[in-house]
Amino acid sequence: MSLIGSDRVRAVVGLGVTGLSCVRFLASKGIEFYVVDSRENPPGLEQAKAFCSEDRIFTGDLDVLETLGVTELFVSPGIALRTPVLARLAERGVAMRGDIDLFCDYVDAPFVAITGSNAKSTVTTLVAMLLQACGKNTKAGGNLGLPALDLLSPGTDFYVLELSSFQLETTHALQADLACLLNVSEDHMDRYKDLYEYQRAKQKVYRGCKAAVCNKQDILTAPLLAEGVPVRAFTTKSS
Repeated sequence: MSLIGSDRVRAVVGLGVTGLSCVRFLASKGIEFYVVDSRENPPGLEQAKAFCSEDRIFTGDLDVLETLGVTELFVSPGIALRTPVLARLAERGVAMRGDIDLFCDYVDAPFVAITGSNAKSTVTTLVAMLLQACGKNTKAGGNLGLPALDLLSPGTDFYVLELSSFQLETTHALQADLACLLNVSEDHMDRYKDLYEYQRAKQKVYRGCKAAVCNKQDILTAPLLAEGVPVRAFTTKSS
């Protein structure tokens, strides 16, 4: 069931592959929205015009967001939440969401969420193949292959999502059936103040999960979960 309210003023911030998937999805649900991109001619602009009237598309400057009365933004992963106009709007209570948060509003089948500094594409692909080998109608994507919103379809038994730290920044209630953080090492340090800010973003994969998998050899992957949530740890060591 959708958790999208009808009294909100929404904007998709940033086009490209993920932003365009949000545009298509919101339009398919009959939800009105703006499109805003800092670039004059962003990728996906012409395609977006098929789903959003041109008078609701603004390019060249994100500051226009402050004039639109927005209450909810779907921010593309490539745009940092510390971008000044986004930081100002967040302080005023504007919701900063992403495509994965929107996916969670509508998904109606179990899903696995996988993140990590390394090997997440390999593990996502392997898990999807294992489920398919068991005869399950399984779709894989997210940060790998198709955007998560493009995966949603009736009759799917499982979804397997590769998630980046950028996507997790704007994901607030993931609630995966199984969440896995493979490893944490310095990455995207141009985006994060330090390793621990990056780790906090990665750890959001565990929020509300029904079960978790972590790396016994990497303390930074250890989850803090409510009592009773099963946790399994993997290791490459024999003991």
